[in-house]
Amino acid sequence: MYPYINKGSAKKLEGSIYVITFFVSDNPWSIIEKMDLFKYVRDAESWLEVKANEYGKKLRFVNGVHGLFEPFMTDIVPDYESGNPQWGIAEKYLETAGYPVDASYPEWIKKNSGCNQSLVFIIANMIGRGYANPSYWESDGPEGAILYHSENWKLTAGSIIHEFLHLFGAVDLYETNVQSAENSERMELMYPKEVMHNPHHPLKELIISPLTAWLVGLCDKEETWFNTFLPK
Repeated sequence: MYPYINKGSAKKLEGSIYVITFFVSDNPWSIIEKMDLFKYVRDAESWLEVKANEYGKKLRFVNGVHGLFEPFMTDIVPDYESGNPQWGIAEKYLETAGYPVDASYPEWIKKNSGCNQSLVFIIANMIGRGYANPSYWESDGPEGAILYHSENWKLTAGSIIHEFLHLFGAVDLYETNVQSAENSERMELMYPKEVMHNPHHPLKELIISPLTAWLVGLCDKEETWFNTFLPK
């Protein structure tokens, strides 16, 4: 079993999942623009619900949101221009918003949302590169993803799906420091519109490959070719 599966607050892509979205900005940000972006969150969730159903899994998202109508006050607006992700950002935001971040967090989520899984999603109104903070160890602690929106780089539903899936165990399938160019080319031939390979295709064209489906818990069938793409 790949070691990143079933860790943190987002374990398998099934059941009820509480998504806590934060809108943050150093500058004034219109409610209309934030509402448009929140629609992308719902589009991403709806797409995932449909894909899960295709694999015979029931999936439902419940949403909580901060910073939509009133600014979310925090002294940490995540910055990724330096190329260094800020770990533990989900806990910092939850604590600021008044959520428990200790061992009582999972039970609080279940009691207050009716969900047995959760994730934190931060939308920052600035230039940056999105990333996820999945948990790599045995924990029920909060996991979160950060995406950026600016005039130069628009947020898309595909990008939201991509980062959400990281929290459930999916891996990047394009060239990275842990994924070779050869693997990226191989995936381009096998599943060119796989959301973990290239999330920028139109939403209706994106797919979840058997590898990603296995990693996020949509199916149990492990195929021999999967190992080629798993970080060593």
